[in-house]
Amino acid sequence: MENVSVLEYVRKGMEDNLYNYTRDGKCSGCGNCCSNILPMSKKEVDVIHRYIKKRNIKKCKHMLPVVTPVLDMTCPFLDTDTKIEKCKIYPVRPEICKQFICDNEQRAKHNRKLIGQTRTVIDVRKEFFNESDITERRT
Repeated sequence: MENVSVLEYVRKGMEDNLYNYTRDGKCSGCGNCCSNILPMSKKEVDVIHRYIKKRNIKKCKHMLPVVTPVLDMTCPFLDTDTKIEKCKIYPVRPEICKQFICDNEQRAKHNRKLIGQTRTVIDVRKEFFNESDITERRT
């Protein structure tokens, strides 16, 4: 399956509300919703740039060792090595992250509304770490 068709499949599943990782309808903190592709305003991008520079935040990698080229579509700010406080930029996370509820049938409509409010879809790795979401594995 090509990368584009995989992404389209995942996007469709999210739109159709197939992915529900909540506990009793509340966020479980699992990080499964943390994506590398997010709609953000220019202001959000600027605030995050300042925040990661001030705190010297490094990207997290989430790679499957058997996949080449590596496709890491998980947010580079998601630290899966911790049980709590998984988001390295939580205080300045984008509005889409603040508003996201993985078991909300209105979510897709809400997300489309946010995109229409002077937000651009951002490749987070590329924007904040100068790296594409697809990288060749170095041996």
